[in-house]
Amino acid sequence: MAGAGDDGNGRESARPLVSILVALFTGAGIALQQLSTGQPASFARWAMLIGGSIIGGLGGLFAAGLFESLLHWSGDVLQKARTLLRPRVLAFVGGLCLTALAAGYVVPPTLDFAKRWWRGCERPAAVRVLTSPEQLDAVRGLADAYESATAAANHGCPTAELYVYAARPDDARDAVGSGWTNDALRQIGPRPDVWLPDSTADVDAARDAAARFAVPVPIAGERVIAASPVVLGVPAAALPDDLAQRREELTWKQLWGEVERRDWDVLRPDPGVSGAGALATTVLYDRTRADAPAARAIEQRIERSLDAGGFPLGDSTELLCRKRAGDPHKAAVLTTEQALVRFNQGLGCGLGEGPPAAEQTLVAFYPADTLGADHPLVRLGWDTTAAAATAAVKDLDGWLGRDEGKRALVRAALRPPPLFDVADPLTDRFGAHAGVVFERRPPSPDTVRTTRQRYSQARRPGRILLALDVSGSMQTLADGRRTRLQVASAGVGRALELMSGRDEFGLRVFPADGRGTGVRDIVPLGRADVAVAGVPRAKAAVDGLAQVRAAGGTPLLQTIEDGVDTAAKGLGEQIAGLVVLTDGNDTGGLDPASVDAVVRGKGVRVFVIAIGEASCGAFGLRDITAHSGGACYDASTGSIGDVLRDLFGLLWGGESADGG
Repeated sequence: MAGAGDDGNGRESARPLVSILVALFTGAGIALQQLSTGQPASFARWAMLIGGSIIGGLGGLFAAGLFESLLHWSGDVLQKARTLLRPRVLAFVGGLCLTALAAGYVVPPTLDFAKRWWRGCERPAAVRVLTSPEQLDAVRGLADAYESATAAANHGCPTAELYVYAARPDDARDAVGSGWTNDALRQIGPRPDVWLPDSTADVDAARDAAARFAVPVPIAGERVIAASPVVLGVPAAALPDDLAQRREELTWKQLWGEVERRDWDVLRPDPGVSGAGALATTVLYDRTRADAPAARAIEQRIERSLDAGGFPLGDSTELLCRKRAGDPHKAAVLTTEQALVRFNQGLGCGLGEGPPAAEQTLVAFYPADTLGADHPLVRLGWDTTAAAATAAVKDLDGWLGRDEGKRALVRAALRPPPLFDVADPLTDRFGAHAGVVFERRPPSPDTVRTTRQRYSQARRPGRILLALDVSGSMQTLADGRRTRLQVASAGVGRALELMSGRDEFGLRVFPADGRGTGVRDIVPLGRADVAVAGVPRAKAAVDGLAQVRAAGGTPLLQTIEDGVDTAAKGLGEQIAGLVVLTDGNDTGGLDPASVDAVVRGKGVRVFVIAIGEASCGAFGLRDITAHSGGACYDASTGSIGDVLRDLFGLLWGGESADGG
């Protein structure tokens, strides 16, 4: 009985020691694992990761199943060792353990600090991030936030440097799907490591493109990181009291009925260049069940509104920046919540003027059956991708899934996955509603395809007059073997392939002759399906350009003034545009301000493509084009064909109802 009592006393006296050991094992394991946060960058950190895992596991094992056995064993040992161990020895061993543990915390940061002081920060991993023009400003903000977060976690040294650039949605989809060919390298830039498109619909389209090109899909991973619903933004100054309290009650069909009943002007980003515009069109057509006549009525209202305010045919940023500059008709805007909120914040236009005036702000209407743009993060895997870039992209993906990254998404006016509370700017302060509920999935691929076809049939035809500079400087060699005129002529030929039978087209050159004055028509303005002297109009234009010889000066401003008058004559419901390609400065002597005044209000959008010595910053070209609803492009000779195709794609009317 005495032996049993001794054993029990030993167990009980050993209990505090065992408890301390378990606590030390578990605590030391957790502490060492915390020290190795992130991928270990040295042998010491690998050792801490492995050792910490083993120690933590032993602590858990003791606590889970071996506690009583350890008590029994420790009691025996303690009874035998009690005469050998003294409090001073225990204190010394305990202090030594605590010192070693403290050194584990202090030494690695101290060594890192000394290395940075001596050598500076290590070069961060370079990560290329591709997005759309509409998302460019917001994604740059996300990139800055992520780089700051990595620096804060690494003693002031960022571990990644994100290079953010943009491409139009169609170009990005084709480039990714084709395996990023040389054309993509030339037009867009280097292969991206991560792609942030407007919607998962873009990713599906890239996979379809890969199937067409018969190349492997370079997508290594994909995850939706945020969403933004399609809304109708109504100017606060024009918001009716009877609708103000029904912002989330109406369906799209009911809301569009109110638009028609009240005869509102409505703007929308162009679906050809804008992910927000394409999604908004799909949602509106689908939710209102728009057949061909109804789709045409929708497009007529939008076309009328764009023309009345001289709005550009561009994405949401371009459209809203023009609205910020002036919109006397106080038009509503069909776009995403993100675009609306950032407009109300005064972001994206580079004006530095802060939020718009109260009467200019937009109030979001959220139809009960609206859909959202689901923004994915797509990790791309190329054979040439560096391991450091791959690791940084995975870390970026993880950061966007944590609270800090989600807060950065909210600051970009995007909504992270559900169950994360949103705050400013997604509040009434900026025209939004924090608690809105919407379907976060985009429309089905079949719905998207149906909408594209219906939109192509519903949009108005184009009426385009192209004026090509054939002054003496166009004889300059552009690529070592072809002149600027030859390169431009080839670009015109490719752009004409986009023309449908119901579009109208005309081609003229300036100057008319070597004296440097006037213009000369190569092909008169007329329907594309009407031959010129028995020759198809597109072929007649290409053949006529082949006979032109460059000579003389550059009557640029006079050509713009005369071209607008020509395109405006007999103008019906078409979208009229004057496209001028020039490589030189005006030699005609007209006052740019007077030309600007003359071409305004004629219903003809003016577009200028400036190459060579020409510049959009000269002779009022930027104002003349912007005030007409057009634009000026500073281009290189190598990009003439791309700019012409993009521009004519905006202006051509697409397919007729019968597919003509």
